[in-house]
Amino acid sequence: MLTKVADNIYKKAVPLPNNPLREINAYIITGEKNLLIDTGFNRPECEEALKSAFTELGIDSADLFITHLHSDHCGLVAKFAADTSTVFSGETDGELINFEAGNLYWRMLDDLFIKYGFPKADFGRNTDIHPGRKYCHKERVDFTYVAEGDILKYGGYNLEVIATPGHTPGHMCLYDADKKIMFCGDHILGTITPNICIELSAENPLNDYINSLSKVEKLNVELLLSAHGTPIEDMYVRIRELLKHHEDRLAEVLDILADEWKTAYMVASDMTWEIDCKDWNDFPAPQKWFATGEAIAHLQYLYFSGKIRREEKNGIYYYKK
Repeated sequence: MLTKVADNIYKKAVPLPNNPLREINAYIITGEKNLLIDTGFNRPECEEALKSAFTELGIDSADLFITHLHSDHCGLVAKFAADTSTVFSGETDGELINFEAGNLYWRMLDDLFIKYGFPKADFGRNTDIHPGRKYCHKERVDFTYVAEGDILKYGGYNLEVIATPGHTPGHMCLYDADKKIMFCGDHILGTITPNICIELSAENPLNDYINSLSKVEKLNVELLLSAHGTPIEDMYVRIRELLKHHEDRLAEVLDILADEWKTAYMVASDMTWEIDCKDWNDFPAPQKWFATGEAIAHLQYLYFSGKIRREEKNGIYYYKK
């Protein structure tokens, strides 16, 4: 379904089959030049949904802005970048997007998770279970890199690039100060909390995320356009909720580490999760991956804050209060 959300701005809910997120909100800005913000997975259902939106709007092509490296946001970038299209991305995530088009990225990410205690014996090569690997793009993208403060002009909007690392190392938002509109990707979500996870080039992603929330909290935003879920009525209330969520998570992790050394995977198994499963053993393998990544982010934040200790034993990190 195509929905007009503001002058020359349309939202297309792109399905993400067999994924807990269910869909991604791709945005299209129309005008003398068109701009597509994020794409969906590299799979036929996503491609067909976006093509139908282009047809309904009567447009043949668009420039693209990719908020971050995850495949549900960039999987179709090569298929929707026409010969005349400019494809914008931040440099950090743009480089990672091109890196993840090959196997080396996924093997390095796999090895990183193993170092934090994810059990290779249970899953084989762990990234085989990762939906981002299954549905990522398959070729390098010729990005035009943008940086904090750059302005993109589309559909009567002056969109300032805002760097918001945390959810990924190089996550980017677009903000029009006059119109008080922000396209925020996965930086702020209304129905779920964005997954804050370790990445190849980010040792303390939760610290980055908290700082990025503080940055956008200073902006004057009346219309927040996020990539998943329903509209967020009040960005500032939601930011406070997200900060409280992570404060509670950090306290929970400290309690879990009170008595013995544990890996991130062990900590994740003891954390509280809102998922319809009877216990940790019942979690689908991909959800164990994302939960472990979230545990790592909180452990690293506490470690760099000096609140817990970390030791490496047989090539695996263990933590204790």
